Amino acid sequence: MSITLFTATGCVRCRMVRQFLKERGLTYRDHDALGEGKEAFRSFYQANRQKIYRGADGIEFPLYCDGDVIRQGLPGVIAHLVAGPSLNGFFTHGRKPGQWIDGIDVSGGDPAYGEEFLEVLIYLKKQDFKIQIDTNGLNADLLASVIDHKLADCVIMEVKGSLDLYGLILQQPVDSAEIEKSIILVSKLSEYRFITIIAPIVRQPGDPPEVSYITPEEVAQAAKLIKTATGDNRQPYGLRLFDPKTSDDEGLRTCEALNQSTLFKYRTQARKHQFKTEIMKD
Repeated sequence: MSITLFTATGCVRCRMVRQFLKERGLTYRDHDALGEGKEAFRSFYQANRQKIYRGADGIEFPLYCDGDVIRQGLPGVIAHLVAGPSLNGFFTHGRKPGQWIDGIDVSGGDPAYGEEFLEVLIYLKKQDFKIQIDTNGLNADLLASVIDHKLADCVIMEVKGSLDLYGLILQQPVDSAEIEKSIILVSKLSEYRFITIIAPIVRQPGDPPEVSYITPEEVAQAAKLIKTATGDNRQPYGLRLFDPKTSDDEGLRTCEALNQSTLFKYRTQARKHQFKTEIMKD
């Protein structure tokens, strides 16, 4: 296996990946994408641009390639080196700079690889990072392990909707007790937030499928779910507008975007059960 790294001058996270590779006895070629390796990186990017994430702040480094897979960012690279594709789904692209690590979804991967998942988080904590964990309520036992190991400095839980809607939105059977368990776990932390994304739902599969946005009344039921599980109507709860252009679902990318002002009627309904409900801009 031939490993190539593309790094950036002064990148602390790149240095950590290099050290991790050395500790594992793995050899690699390292190109400074902003310096001597600029031309090599340009060619690599042109050949693989569909696999490389470019956010508002540019490309996240380091970039790892072993000939078969490309991984990007410190958590994603470390996860691949720890367990290969077994941790796919747990780690996405982060947005937080500095000492924060985000883009970690405890609900996104296979809980059978929970020990490997925890291994990655433990490594990141040892590097003095603060970790933000995302969840939609699935893999509640793994979330409990993360919290027990004190590996989450902040948790953001996306409450998809009422329990009746959960299975429809996630397109899989959902255990309502698991969702409620996650809500309770999250509410015990010192730093957390519940959110609901005002997004379209595939109500009925077909050609074409029946798709419509979650309604204000359904968002009210999500707020009520939080109240029922925690016994508290003062939870930090935010509403965020779905952007069709960013969806991984090709069918949802064709949906008409809602106007930001639409969120006010959603907030009004949600505040019947969570009176601290706020509109989130990003």
